[in-house]
Amino acid sequence: AVVSTQSTGKNLGTTFTYPYNLGSRWENLKQVVNMTNFAKGDGYTWPVVSGTDQYTFTEEQKEQKLLKRQRMVEHVITVPYNTRWFSFLTMANPVLFCVCNGLDEQYLNVKEGDKVLVSRWRKRWLYGCAKRKQKNKSGIIIDKEVGGWFPRICAMETAEQSQKKNE
Repeated sequence: AVVSTQSTGKNLGTTFTYPYNLGSRWENLKQVVNMTNFAKGDGYTWPVVSGTDQYTFTEEQKEQKLLKRQRMVEHVITVPYNTRWFSFLTMANPVLFCVCNGLDEQYLNVKEGDKVLVSRWRKRWLYGCAKRKQKNKSGIIIDKEVGGWFPRICAMETAEQSQKKNE
């Protein structure tokens, strides 16, 4: 995942400093390519720019993930959709969903009444996460978030989300 150059969250107005950019490509390259054929260091810690630490990048990613989660919009599924080929023929508006969307990420099976948190959208597609009950290796049923693309016509924004946007 790419982190934006602007800091997010608590440090609004300051710029994010990438901790592993040591100033030049040559300095960065010398950390992993040298005469001994072994990278410098122990493989867990690397030299970082002053004013940062080993966890600066991770903390920035966590902040951005939290902000993304806060911006997600809840939708309710009104028309079921599964990811099998030709499932689009069962839809009221048969557009070639499965074949012509140009998305190379996974699709999400949705059932009527499912609640999905949508984080990205395209003209006819929404990307969201839905909670599914799955068994883990121990046989215990747990809630797992599953993400994927599904047709926009299958979902409707919830009333609460619409009110938040209007405020």
